[in-house]
Amino acid sequence: MAFNATWTPGAEAVAGMHQLGSTSVPGLVLYLDPDSLAIAPPADPALWPRFVEFLRQLRDGAEQLAVVVEARAGVVRDGDDD
Repeated sequence: MAFNATWTPGAEAVAGMHQLGSTSVPGLVLYLDPDSLAIAPPADPALWPRFVEFLRQLRDGAEQLAVVVEARAGVVRDGDDD
C-alpha cells in the first residue's frame, strides 16, 4: 500500500520515542500540532535491522533538512549539537 502525505508542523509540534498503545511497543511519534504520526517497528524481529537502518536514514535526512532550512533562514548556530 502506497501512502504519500505532506504536513507542515504547527507551533506546538514535537517528536520523540514513546510507548505505543497498551502493548508497550516503542515507536517514534511526531505530534505535528494538531495531527500526529506514529512509526512503529515491524512485528517480526528479523526485520528490525532494516528498520534500524531506516530510522538512521530518517535521522540523517532530518539533520540535512535542518541545515538547509537554517541556512535559508539565515540562522547562525552557536556550535551546539541540538
